[in-house]
Amino acid sequence: MIKTTPLPPMETMTDVREQVDRIDGELIALMTQRFACMDAAARIKQDRNAVRDEGRKAQVLENVKKLAATAGIPVPTMAAIWEILIETSISYELGKWDQLRDK
Repeated sequence: MIKTTPLPPMETMTDVREQVDRIDGELIALMTQRFACMDAAARIKQDRNAVRDEGRKAQVLENVKKLAATAGIPVPTMAAIWEILIETSISYELGKWDQLRDK
């Protein structure tokens, strides 16, 4: 299972909102790391056509579905969010690939 910060007791909507804001901050920090991986991939991949890898995309989506099911959160929703994330990551990586090679 994935390690997360335990939630404190929440008795008021202020408590809930503080936790949601904290979690959103953590998600942005994680996305920053994920996009740093896309920077590295753009640097490492020698062929622009290698940026879009449908096999890897399917593997990531399958993994996310399993993780969501294990966590007890809505699998179709998580798959839809990751579909957008993956496509955004591919677009970002293509832009970085071109930028690194002055295309």
